[in-house]
Amino acid sequence: MLLAAKFLVLVVLLILLLRWKVDLALAVLAVTLLTVAFFRVNLLLAGRSAWQGLRDRETLELFLIIVLVQYIGAVQKSRRMYDRLIDSLNAMIRDKRLVAMVSPAIVGFLPMPGGALMSAPLVDVSTAKMRLKPAFNAFLNFWFRHDWELIWPLYAGLLLFQALSGIPMRRIILFQLPFSLLHIAMGLLVAFAYFRRHRVGPVRPAAGNGIHATARDFLAGTWPILAVILLFFMKLPPLLPLPLHWALLLVAALLTAWKRVGPREIASIVFGKTTVRSLLVIAAVVVFQRVLQSSSAFDAIRTTRFSLGLVVLFIFLVSFTVGFLTGVNTAYIAIAFPVLLPLIQGLPNYFYLALYVYVIGFAGILVSPLHLCLVLTNEYFGASLLDVYRYMALPILVMIALATGLVLIL
Repeated sequence: MLLAAKFLVLVVLLILLLRWKVDLALAVLAVTLLTVAFFRVNLLLAGRSAWQGLRDRETLELFLIIVLVQYIGAVQKSRRMYDRLIDSLNAMIRDKRLVAMVSPAIVGFLPMPGGALMSAPLVDVSTAKMRLKPAFNAFLNFWFRHDWELIWPLYAGLLLFQALSGIPMRRIILFQLPFSLLHIAMGLLVAFAYFRRHRVGPVRPAAGNGIHATARDFLAGTWPILAVILLFFMKLPPLLPLPLHWALLLVAALLTAWKRVGPREIASIVFGKTTVRSLLVIAAVVVFQRVLQSSSAFDAIRTTRFSLGLVVLFIFLVSFTVGFLTGVNTAYIAIAFPVLLPLIQGLPNYFYLALYVYVIGFAGILVSPLHLCLVLTNEYFGASLLDVYRYMALPILVMIALATGLVLIL
């Protein structure tokens, strides 16, 4: 109970600081300091863990990935490449409202930190004349960007979960496929309820220029994304696949040469306010994750045995809370699953309990104020986090209720 109370205080503090318009990086730093005090983390150990987290190769690569994603997205937007992609989707789908949902779903096939930055301009362009609220635009981009995270076997969190749980990937995907479809269905329900309430009818684009022009526009608007996917996923030794940051770097270089981007424009994007703020937030999140991992926060749970009736409750509390506090799929799997594994290992319904850990943690990261996609999406559209929560509340609650009901029945 004491552990739950401490985590509740951390969550409430974070929400209050954001409500009071405190900069996210500073809010995360405040929560980190309170974590050190709550769990009596040795200051030297906390400092060492934080510094190690910031200088780790994975973190440095993450910084580079964010800068490159920002850069590629900015160049694509300034060169009106997104306009051509939207034109092609309009020609195929014939309803700009659906285009605003399909475009982030397409980008969602490319697993990358902060990948919502690549789809945000697409949503922005497709809804430009609809006068939608910034928070609703942010919802569309963020929600549909994560359609595939429960089933797409190239997401690092899913791969890590499969390795830790020992459950075959095929079984994981088959079980979680209904939740992925539910995710899409609930997003559509919320979106069209908004359109109906605000009387936003089908927005028909102008007639297309034929199938060849549509295909040409689609490729012109998506080739940087498609190139990254091919370079990152295509297995063609010894050159391919490339690490994600190298794939992005190569595509950024090709885009720079193709579109003749000058040094001044490059510098304005790389050292711009948006990029710097994103990097500071990432740094703060990394520090918090490392301090939390170095604390004794989960020691009591690891050494305690619970009755079967309490297992589901503890899974929910631990998985959702860790997902909420980290906002990173791989982080909550790496922290929560090893903590919960001793509780569920050997139980007859281990398979369902293990997948419940994943689904509930996924719900936690979707609403996490530290989720990079959510942070960057809100920054892009100038949306309030709490306003975006209002659109996500029903889909998240339905997902949690269905998952909890199934794990109690099966």
